[in-house]
Formats: sequence, structure tokens, C-alpha cells
Amino acid sequence: MNSIKWSVLTLFIAFPLYGQGLTVTMRETGPAGQTAPMLQTDGTHARLDIPSLASQVLYDSATKTLRLLVPLAKIYREYTPASVQQNAAAAPVRITYKRTGTSKVRDWPCTTYEGFRGSEKVTEVCAAEGSSIRLTSADFTIAQQAIDLARPFAAPEILDRIPVYGSAASQGFAGFPVRRVNFRNGQPDTTTELVEFRREAVPAANFTVAADFKKVP
Repeated sequence: MNSIKWSVLTLFIAFPLYGQGLTVTMRETGPAGQTAPMLQTDGTHARLDIPSLASQVLYDSATKTLRLLVPLAKIYREYTPASVQQNAAAAPVRITYKRTGTSKVRDWPCTTYEGFRGSEKVTEVCAAEGSSIRLTSADFTIAQQAIDLARPFAAPEILDRIPVYGSAASQGFAGFPVRRVNFRNGQPDTTTELVEFRREAVPAANFTVAADFKKVP
């Protein structure tokens, strides 16, 4: 009986924690120098900033609408399930992962994987899971919805840079990628590592398109 009471108490303590907004800050080193990609989510929205690609992704789960922004040009494209179905291109070959060992990134022990698209090695990942990192797949439900909507049309290099906590079934490896090395022509090209994550309220304005942006076809 005591164990049941403790489990219920733990659930009520944890629920508000995982219901908060989440900000995940990464450090990316590559041809564009060093940049700081950032993922933010709340109960119904997700936002990803990718400075090295000069892009932002906004997703609203209530309307199932994804917007891909190019801040330098102040333009954006809008996608919904209906428009994606009408204009979907051939999906790229999914990456398959092979476990290679263990490592550590900052304070996070992680499992290492090599990822292949066909016979070409395209990435190395070190993924933390379970008690080694205070994140769960529930934290990334909205971000995963955005990935699933974008998969038919978005470039693989954008989708591969959206960090989520997933399972082997959903992403090819279990856990959160605390380090990812992307390869180009057989050589390391871009390295992304987790810097920190914070549970905090995210301003609603962070998930909206600025008034001076123009929607394009």
C-alpha cells in the first residue's frame, strides 16, 4: 500500500514538471563556425532555430500547421497535412543505426551509434537515456509531430538536426542525442552537442510569425 501511495505521489510531482515549457540549447560546430541551435516547446507548440541553415521552424499542434521561416529574407512557407499530401516528394532513405559502444558528453553517459543511409555513413550519435538524463519522450511529443509532418518534404539535414528523445522504433536509436556528428562525403562535417536544457515558461510570442514576414507559396 505504501508503495502505491508513493507511486501516485511521484506521478503528481512529476506531472507539473513535464508539463512546463522546455528550452534545449545545443552547440553546433561546422562550416558556418560555431552556432547555438535551440529547441523550445510548450504544451501545444514547438520552435527550432537553426542558425547555420538560417532557418526557423514553428509548429502549432492545435491547427497541425508547420511554418518554415527564413529570417534573413523575412519570408516563410506554411504546411498542413493536406498540403503536404498534395505536394509530397519521394521520401529519402531512412538512416539505420548500429550500436558501437559507450561514451560521455559533459555529465551525460551515452551510448554511441553509427548511422548509415544505404551504404554511406552519414552520422555518429551518442544518446543518453533513462536516469542518465532528466528528459523523456513525453517532452518532445510536439516536436515529433512537427518532424512527422515535415518528413515528406523537408531536407534530411534539417530533420536530422531536430533533437528529440525517441525510441529505436521511432528514430533508430533510444534516448536523446547529446552529441551528433554529421558526415559529408565520408568526412565529419558538423558536430552538435547538448549544452543545457531548462524547464521554464516559454513566451507565446516565440511561437508566432512576426508581422513583417511575408508568406510565400
